[in-house]
Amino acid sequence: MDKSRDAAMIVSPKDVALKMKIDYSRGVKDQTSKNLEAVCGLCWKFEQPHLNLDSFMQETADLISRLFSIESVAIGVRDPADKLYKYKVVTGLDKETAEGYRNLKYTREQLLEPGTYPSYEISDHTRVFLAEDHPYATGEEFTYRRPGLIGMKRRTLTDSLEADYLDFLFYDPVGEILGFVETSGTRLRRLPDTTTIRWIELLAFVLGAALQKKREG
Repeated sequence: MDKSRDAAMIVSPKDVALKMKIDYSRGVKDQTSKNLEAVCGLCWKFEQPHLNLDSFMQETADLISRLFSIESVAIGVRDPADKLYKYKVVTGLDKETAEGYRNLKYTREQLLEPGTYPSYEISDHTRVFLAEDHPYATGEEFTYRRPGLIGMKRRTLTDSLEADYLDFLFYDPVGEILGFVETSGTRLRRLPDTTTIRWIELLAFVLGAALQKKREG
């Protein structure tokens, strides 16, 4: 056995740690790694002694829009005072339209009303609302970026139309809906794929955990 060769192969534990640190901070990152890094950064906010919930919600909405090329993101939460669901954050829309969103409010029954807001269940946490079913109440057409495009025909199973949107629900420990993340439109004009849906479900869960922490604290 060549002892000199074995000795040459020995590496320092400090070098091992240094390599891991460099790979962690500056290594080549695929999209999954970038998503994980961004979501972890959001989760670390929980370590702060005083969580600013409004800023946290805004950051979550901006993150969803940026990571997954979503055109508009809105976050609605249940007001503990009157039990109504109200929009707290709206991104990707002009100021006037965003203000209109903030004037909307729903009861739990209205939120799940299939007559006014017909939808399809994708999972326990996600529903998709498709343009052909007219999933909006009279007078709510203003909530879309380009209402003049409502009514266009879908040509493929993955096409995203103007009035399509998804709701990602988050719950409290007893199963009551605490709120929802609503996404509409993608820059590629395609409906979100399965991986994107699961990522946003995860972010909706994080948002629900932040909301519970703030209210319990």
